[in-house]
Amino acid sequence: MKNKDYVVVTAISSYRMRYVMHRDDLQKLNPLDPVDAIEWANDTVINDECEEFSQEHMGEYISDTVEMNEEDMLELFDRDNSYLGSWTKDKKVAMVRRSISEERIGSFSELEYKFEIKRLESELRSMKNE
Repeated sequence: MKNKDYVVVTAISSYRMRYVMHRDDLQKLNPLDPVDAIEWANDTVINDECEEFSQEHMGEYISDTVEMNEEDMLELFDRDNSYLGSWTKDKKVAMVRRSISEERIGSFSELEYKFEIKRLESELRSMKNE
């Protein structure tokens, strides 16, 4: 059995989009009949005929997580990133290995890491004593 060295997290990213329209502008879209402003506004958004007013990222929701061996991960890479088909295996693996920001992995030397852990432990102890 091959080692399952990779963890694949599938997530859905959600945005709240807001659109604002003036009732008179909606009526201009149908000058012959009085419009139901709410219905016409909804149709205008659905038909992508209005520019967004604002948006807010609402977060990511994890839909599944699986472990994979390198061969399966590379098959997934090729399927999801077909435009990178000319990349070598090593380049693909290097990209995946860099996916966790280098600041999170390489920002501390081993000594700095140990010092930071001791500082946080001390901070936790002092919080418990308060």
